[in-house]
Amino acid sequence: MKKKHRIFNKGETVYGLLSSGSIPDAVMPIKCKIIDVQWDSVNPKYKIHILKFYDNYGFLRENFFDCSYIREFKGQSRPMQLNAEDYKNKIQLEERLREKDRERFYVIIDSIMCTKTRHELQDLFEKVQFYLISKNLKRIRQFVSRPFFKGPLSVDSVKEFDARFRKGWADKFKGDLTIDKYLRSLK
Repeated sequence: MKKKHRIFNKGETVYGLLSSGSIPDAVMPIKCKIIDVQWDSVNPKYKIHILKFYDNYGFLRENFFDCSYIREFKGQSRPMQLNAEDYKNKIQLEERLREKDRERFYVIIDSIMCTKTRHELQDLFEKVQFYLISKNLKRIRQFVSRPFFKGPLSVDSVKEFDARFRKGWADKFKGDLTIDKYLRSLK
């Protein structure tokens, strides 16, 4: 089977998207070093050492701490033994992850979530985020248009939701993906 993504070696510095078992939709762009590799013919996995986060500390406080991560190749998800209250910013957190006992904080990441350059990571992140937002927006669209729901966020129909969404977001859609194509894709 031919690989559709690049495979990296132990010791390489790469860029990746980290997600937890607790909040899988909160993907975090990171810079990391590959500590070990578990070969698989479809999707190798990497044990990584996180070097840098690209999210702000507010996002990390909500989505990195108190979450479970796979820490060993054959292991179960376990909580990261770090407390958000112990750090004032992401620089302090990154420094903590570089200390002598850093092995405690190694995590497993899928090879398909890794790239060689930060620019490639940006492209991958945009695609994954777009998918996750669209998936959630589709559910929100279904929920707010349910006939029995009469709360402040309710709409009378999917058509009303689409009209409201079009009014607020049409300027963001440029090029081949028009707002109308996007709304049709949510069905």
